[in-house]
Amino acid sequence: MKTLYKIIKYITFPGALLKGFLEQLFCRIYHIPVTNSEYMQDNELCGHVEHDLAGKKGSFGIAWFPHIIMVLLGLFIALPGGINFFYIGTFDVLSLILFYVGVSFLTNAFPLEDDVLNMWDHLYGKDSDAKMVSKIFLAIPAAVLYAGSYLEKYGLTILTGFLCGWGFPYLVALFFPSGL
Repeated sequence: MKTLYKIIKYITFPGALLKGFLEQLFCRIYHIPVTNSEYMQDNELCGHVEHDLAGKKGSFGIAWFPHIIMVLLGLFIALPGGINFFYIGTFDVLSLILFYVGVSFLTNAFPLEDDVLNMWDHLYGKDSDAKMVSKIFLAIPAAVLYAGSYLEKYGLTILTGFLCGWGFPYLVALFFPSGL
């Protein structure tokens, strides 16, 4: 499965590069030392940067903010291509490129499992001082991040990226019943 992970990362290199850049950016914002900033490594850190474990606020920021940016960019870049391919039924090269870039962003949206476990420990661990409201509010999104990071470890997020790129035009079409 590690071979599949590497293949998926190299196929979706635009998303892997942007994800590495965003992780490094948020490490810098939260003052977390980065030990290796090579984005396209030949190991499980491909598309990520190697950094120290973050503190309370940093653990949340490193896990969430790059993920949110990648998902939003991926959905809105893949949307025009997905509309042309799956909703309207037309095909052109620009739509193919937009769909590919959007799916590559969606495929690489999830953080490393270590970052999610660190965030989970700061939120729900023994020494956590998080308020009950934040624990309740963040339970489902944190579980989704953990599941996504587990899927990414095996290269299976390509399926979630493609499904989001395929399904998002239909979801948008629900809000525009007269047509796009």
